[in-house]
Amino acid sequence: MVYDVVIIGSGLSGLQCANLLSEEGRSVCVLDKNDRIGGMMQSFARDGVVFNTGLNYTESLGEGEVLDKYFKLFGLKGNITLKQLDLNQAELVTIGDKEFALPQGIENYKDALKKNFPTEAEGIDKYMDMLHKVCHSFPLYNLHSDTENFNTESPYVAQSASAFINSVTSNKDLQAVLGGINILYAGQQDVTALYTHALINYSFIKSSWRVKEGGSGIANVLANGVKANGGIIKRNAEVVKMLVDKGMITDIHLKSGELVRGTNVISSMHPKSLLPLMPEDALKKAYKKRILTQEDSIGMFSVYITLKKNRIKYQNYNHHYFRSNEVWTTDHGLWPQNCLMYTVYNHRTTDYANGLCIITYMKFSEVSKWADTSIENRGDDYLAFKQEKAEQLISLAERKIPGLRSDIKACYTSSPLTYRDYTGSYNGSAYGVVKDYKNPLYSIITPQTRVKNLLFTGQNLNMHGILGVSISSFLTCAHLLGDKYLYKKLLNE
Repeated sequence: MVYDVVIIGSGLSGLQCANLLSEEGRSVCVLDKNDRIGGMMQSFARDGVVFNTGLNYTESLGEGEVLDKYFKLFGLKGNITLKQLDLNQAELVTIGDKEFALPQGIENYKDALKKNFPTEAEGIDKYMDMLHKVCHSFPLYNLHSDTENFNTESPYVAQSASAFINSVTSNKDLQAVLGGINILYAGQQDVTALYTHALINYSFIKSSWRVKEGGSGIANVLANGVKANGGIIKRNAEVVKMLVDKGMITDIHLKSGELVRGTNVISSMHPKSLLPLMPEDALKKAYKKRILTQEDSIGMFSVYITLKKNRIKYQNYNHHYFRSNEVWTTDHGLWPQNCLMYTVYNHRTTDYANGLCIITYMKFSEVSKWADTSIENRGDDYLAFKQEKAEQLISLAERKIPGLRSDIKACYTSSPLTYRDYTGSYNGSAYGVVKDYKNPLYSIITPQTRVKNLLFTGQNLNMHGILGVSISSFLTCAHLLGDKYLYKKLLNE
């Protein structure tokens, strides 16, 4: 059988494309090398507590908001259970010993900042006005019915996020607070583009949500939709080679020896991981060089803690803790310099939390000596390394949660190697290709390629996060369904 569309990878973007295209009558086959679907959307259970790999919380899912529109388009809205974070404190940003509660809602957010920084009202207004302008310069964020240009480029892709923040205020604490949730996109000073910061910050300011079913719940809803539409999802189906003839992919060879064919092929893999699967002359050397030399964002080290009963209250917000007001760099000499902490929300949540996550940055170079090992077979030195790092991260968290160690039932860890092997993320990168304002065209990957029937999708394209991935899925599907048709469908959902 020749499928209309073969999709490589069952992460969020792959499954969104599969669900939408199969709903539109296309025959679809999804291939994933792992036994579990979901990519970065995977969840796992320890001691009865369900932890998420990548979906800690998400944004702009209020009725009529931007991600709400995309979730409706992809068949997710109404099939998952949402819990909105605290309206008056969705984010708690701690700079040293100073705490700043950040609420949801544009006006609430501005008012809270002005109460904390009463002499900085003008700069705060300039900051919020710019976020509005940036977001509304992107048609696929703005979602106006009269939009005819579907290009996601913006005049703000070549501006620095940190430099802009520093231009509206000289107050170091306010600068730190405005950049304080940049672990959501691995923000770097003098690197991260203004549009990356603006699209993500503004979306979370509008509204922030947890998903009761977690990332795996989202993946399962999409997968069930694909199957209901007659699509196929093949697990343990690792692609090892693709043949290209006359500028078209003709055959997809799996590790099992099976051959899969499709009129169109969509890859949600990192482009760096896809290139070795294709013939040497399938793509131009200059294009391949650009892909292979792109910088990837830093990885994460995570500690997943199951808690003793009735010891720590469930906190309906996220806590971003920094040792100092230097919040932009991912390359501190003192590790860990910062962390994101949150209590777990799922179907077993009561007034008390049964799980806690602590996340911080980690370079792949920290674990590269074990790069050629496999899951559960990395050796005692790797386990000792993770234990040492976990102790350091817990010590940092105890500055804000005194006595945390006495509340721990069990502790589990993941490194960039874990992310790499379970999710297919290139070298454990948390957010794919770095969006560098100094060379925006070099950083952005378009869905279409010079292989006529090959399209890309996923977080490596234009923007990170759940919203960014959803927009990339829309752009990829639009190449097959038509821009204007799909845009009207998006607006009318």
